[in-house]
Amino acid sequence: METIALSGFLSGFATAYFALHTYQLFSRKNSSRMQRVVAFIFVQWALFNLKDFVLTIHEYNDSTIQSIIILIDGTSLIGYTCFIYELISPGWATLRRVVLMATAYVPFLLAYLLRPYEWVIHLYLVCLFLVGAIVFLYWLRKAHRYVRYIRENFSNIDEIDISWLRVVAWFFVICQLLWVVISIVRHPLTDCLYYVMSIILWQVTLEYVLNQKPVTMEPHEPVATREYSFAQTLPSIIEDEALYLNPTLSIKDLAQHIGTNRTYLSDYFTNILHTTFYDYINRLRIEKQSVPLMQDHPDYTLERIASESGFQSISTFRRSFQKLKGVSPSEYRKQKK
Repeated sequence: METIALSGFLSGFATAYFALHTYQLFSRKNSSRMQRVVAFIFVQWALFNLKDFVLTIHEYNDSTIQSIIILIDGTSLIGYTCFIYELISPGWATLRRVVLMATAYVPFLLAYLLRPYEWVIHLYLVCLFLVGAIVFLYWLRKAHRYVRYIRENFSNIDEIDISWLRVVAWFFVICQLLWVVISIVRHPLTDCLYYVMSIILWQVTLEYVLNQKPVTMEPHEPVATREYSFAQTLPSIIEDEALYLNPTLSIKDLAQHIGTNRTYLSDYFTNILHTTFYDYINRLRIEKQSVPLMQDHPDYTLERIASESGFQSISTFRRSFQKLKGVSPSEYRKQKK
């Protein structure tokens, strides 16, 4: 009885949590498309939890109703899919796609209403697992392309990087697996665990989404020739004009500056220099600016050095420095002292 009461409390708390954040997201000024997508997902989760709260306080234990609830709750995969694909392909989550995904659930619902057998629910759970696995694996492939694209085209990726999503995506998978267990076991204690995990999951996700900026991957234009006319002058242009100190420098900006196209320049970094634009520029920032500043101005803070070197955040500065020098900036400074 106490476990049921706890389950009711947590479902009510989760309802309030998602409803409150739905209001906050919709009321934000100049909210991004990604934030609006999350707001609609939160509407879905608020309704799911409200339904659980009502059923718990009225103690609905009918097996048929419980099975129909499982069929409805499985649509949470639609929200997950919209979220992870919208991040790497802005504009992906559309009403048309949502409707198409929702229609796939209709045959299972109709089948159970006509023949309320337990095997229908089991088949439904197996199909959800397989579809979820396909969605996740295909997303991993596209996410890899996205990460490669931003490193090939931007020198600062703090607000567009999705490396955090790898952890969140695995958290999604764990939550979905837990939901499958809950659907089979149907015990209030597993419900409680699911409510807690879902709140933690979306709170962590929300912290990142509020600072995330969308990037649309431009098509890769074919490179007709590999005779790079700018090869001899490119290093001197970047270094002499200190272009690397521009914190928002992109490969598109650099291509326009030297009179070539973005794809051609990206191909040069990848195939000739065997690096990415991101690593190349950040190496110059560290070697040409950060290290000299550390040596000449031991009184400067690492935050100031990072800022004056063209980095938009101290975290990116530390990661890039560690990758290039093998030690953190603070350890490097101690060694030189």
